Amino acid sequence: MNLRRYLLAALTLFPFVALHAAEPFPHEKIDYPAFALRSVPIGHGNAFVLCPEKPAAGKPWVLAPSFYDVRNPAVANMTRTQLTLVRRGFHVVCASPSVVLGAPDPQGVWDSVYREMTGKYGLSQHVALMGVSREGLPMARWAAANPGKVSCLYLDKAVCDFKSWPGGKLGFGKGSPKDWQSLLEVYRFASEAEALAFTQNPVDLAPKLAADNVAIIYLTGAKDDVVPYAENGARMKAHYDTLGGTFTVIRREAEGHHPHGLDDPTPVVDFIASHSR
Repeated sequence: MNLRRYLLAALTLFPFVALHAAEPFPHEKIDYPAFALRSVPIGHGNAFVLCPEKPAAGKPWVLAPSFYDVRNPAVANMTRTQLTLVRRGFHVVCASPSVVLGAPDPQGVWDSVYREMTGKYGLSQHVALMGVSREGLPMARWAAANPGKVSCLYLDKAVCDFKSWPGGKLGFGKGSPKDWQSLLEVYRFASEAEALAFTQNPVDLAPKLAADNVAIIYLTGAKDDVVPYAENGARMKAHYDTLGGTFTVIRREAEGHHPHGLDDPTPVVDFIASHSR
């Protein structure tokens, strides 16, 4: 992650942002004209924290796998979403789990981040998670494995079943044969049949998430043939509807898999704020 280029580019595109880091983060401070990041040691790596000038009541926070590259039009609106959250009083924490394609995380990176942010720095006991595409796999799995810790998920054209992507095994999504082979290896499946029988995809975990009152907002593109909604978000929503959970869908009629995020992230930010606890 090149934070210097990320921040300078974000400053150019979003000059309305004026943020100042708030304590209690005492570690290395990275200053820019309109941004202040905190770099916080976590295990063998670092988490990066965007701090609001005035934290919202209860110190709500959002955990994401990355600060999205504002120079990339495919994800620039995700940057806008993160910055809008900070303006609304959220801490935004970035930490990349040591996983590939959502495989089990042997280092427990997000476990360590959660302990540090809630225990040492006093952030809310309930975190919101946000991510795009393949990031849906580790997000939903971590939320299901940590009942009582997650308030909501923002899933942006996110994978909810790896049989859809990268598998391409469900009839519509085109999949990615190269990534499918990588997935078989990193999950240590003995065969493709074992992968197809796997029961820890987000669609399988949806009943557990709904029972834990984890609200979900899902953004989809009507023309998405990479992560088709019918094979992913729609199947999670069906579980939520049956169980009375909160599952909100934003459908972009003219879009495929890209771009991610909304030009005006207000609906997403409002959703996350309304479900903070």
